[in-house]
Amino acid sequence: VGAGALFLYFKQAPASIGGGTYQEGFDTARARVLESPMGMIFKTPDDIRTLSGAVTAISGNKITIHTTSTNPFEDPLLDDRIVTVTADTKISKLSSKDPKVYQAEMDAFMKNMQSAKPASRPLVTPAPFTSASATVADITVGVALDVTATENIKSMKNFSASEVQIK
Repeated sequence: VGAGALFLYFKQAPASIGGGTYQEGFDTARARVLESPMGMIFKTPDDIRTLSGAVTAISGNKITIHTTSTNPFEDPLLDDRIVTVTADTKISKLSSKDPKVYQAEMDAFMKNMQSAKPASRPLVTPAPFTSASATVADITVGVALDVTATENIKSMKNFSASEVQIK
């Protein structure tokens, strides 16, 4: 459906709109798509501080990750990002909990939710994983990472990570 909708929007943009060059026509069609109700699918936040991706290369404290955007109009040069790990970067490894342990935690959580008073502090849902401290040496090519920075990294090819989670 999405590709069909894009085709329809591109097909509706006459060549005379935008001056006639390919880039101008493409830019006009892109603007029409993004302004349409379908465009909401492709909108990304203006401020992005966390990215997920697969490790494609490691060189010392620099890790290259391949990300995938939901917006086909994003710069394809940003599909691969270079993440610098500093001495201040917190690295952790996530591991799935034993299903029985997790189920017991969820059962206890649900019981507490039923007996909690409305004015009491909110209860925290149990996580299905555990987190353990890790190092750059624990990161290997092919592993999935969540990388967080303290600054907006939406359009940055290279940035320093404040936190890295190995999945």
